[in-house]
This record gives sequence, structure tokens and C-alpha cells, in this order.
Amino acid sequence: MLKFLRILIGAVFVVPILIITYPLCGLVFLFRKWGKESAASSLLYGSLYFIAWWIMFFFGGNVHFVNKENIPSAPGRYCIIGNHTSMFDIVALVLPLHLRCSFVGKIEIKKLPIINSWFRALDAVYIDRKNPRQSLKAIIDGSRMIERGVPMSIFPEGTRSRDGRIHEFKAGSFKMASRVGGIIVPVVFKGTRTLFEDGYSLLRRPVYIQFLPHINTEGMSEEELHGLPEKVQNMIQEAYDRLPPIKGLKVKAHEAEA
Repeated sequence: MLKFLRILIGAVFVVPILIITYPLCGLVFLFRKWGKESAASSLLYGSLYFIAWWIMFFFGGNVHFVNKENIPSAPGRYCIIGNHTSMFDIVALVLPLHLRCSFVGKIEIKKLPIINSWFRALDAVYIDRKNPRQSLKAIIDGSRMIERGVPMSIFPEGTRSRDGRIHEFKAGSFKMASRVGGIIVPVVFKGTRTLFEDGYSLLRRPVYIQFLPHINTEGMSEEELHGLPEKVQNMIQEAYDRLPPIKGLKVKAHEAEA
């Protein structure tokens, strides 16, 4: 029943808004073609904010931002790194009004109608985890964007957690920032799973997005860079555990990871 309700909500409320707003994506490309980059950027992120807000509203997400002072307020040489337990994490990351960034997404996104166009408008980088050479190229492409002052975001676990736990952060994801001396912005997502993966409720459910203190990789020693993935993972795990408990959030026991 809950699965059917989730699909019904998406079909009735979310899919139509994606279709209705799709022409705006075309306008973004037109503005860029005409050299109006500022107008294109405002339209792009304004549209995505509206879509993200709409999705969160109809799936019952009541979003709380924690440590707002750590939200980057302007484009820069930084990389957003967060835990990944839900398909709604990317949606949640679009909600901070002044946060403008691109994404490193799975190559499968290229096959999703409408969504792939928005990703293309964001100049997103696609990564194929099954292809080491292509994965390396994606990291290099992302680091070049950071070097140009285009913020990027990536989920270093490599894939969405199936059991609700935070898994090992892959070192390769951090090279996107470290190879150009960029700044890492750790982000904690908690509660996004309750909007879809852990079932749907008619009651609104809290979603927490916490921005942690930034880490500048410029001038880091090899030893510091080597320990960076574990350091950031521990920061995110500790912050995640300190956030309020959420009713309906399911986390499987360690034994289920095997």
C-alpha cells in the first residue's frame, strides 16, 4: 500500500511539475547562447529551487538547516561532500537559496528524461563506477570545474546506502578538491530516507541538512590528504548521531552489511 502511495504521489504531483517546468530548462540554454550567463544562472537555480521545494512538500519533508553560517554564500573553489542514504539527498541540496553548485552523478542519470536535461544545464559530471578510467576522468573534469570557481558536489560512498548506514568514504572523491587546493564543505543529511525509501506517511517528517566547518586542502601534507576521507566521514557520522532522532528512520544492524 505504501509503495503504491509513493508512486501515486509522484505521478499525480511531481511528474506534471517536471513537465511544466521543462521549457524553462530550454530557456537556460537560450540565455547562455545569447551571452546572458547571469540571467541563465538565476533562472536555472530559481527553477530548481521551486522544483525541489515542490517535491519536498508533496513527499512530506519539513526541512531544517543546521549551522546555516557554514552554507557557502557565493561561488568558489569548493566541493560539497555528504553522506548518501536517499534519492532525495540531491533534492535537499538544491534548497539552500544561495547555494549554487553542480553535481557528480551516476552515468545512469543520462537515461532519465527531463532530469538529464537539468543535469546538463548544471554542467554536471557523470561518473561510471564500473569503469576506473572513466571514473578518473570524471574526477579530473570535476576538479577543473572547481579550479574555474564552479562548486561541485559528490557523495563519496559511491552509491546510495541500502541499509541507512553511512558507509566508507572513497578516497578518489576527495581528489576532486585536493588536486587543485580546493575547500571541502562537509554536509550531513538525515531524514531524507523517511520520504521514500523507508515508506511514506501522511504526516510531515523532519529532514535535517547540517553544514559543517569547511576544510581547506591547500598546503595539506601527503599524510593529511591520506587521512582526509576518514576524517570527513567521522565528522559527518558524529554530527549525524547528534542530530535529533527521527521517527520512521530505519537503520539495519551491522550484520546486514555483509
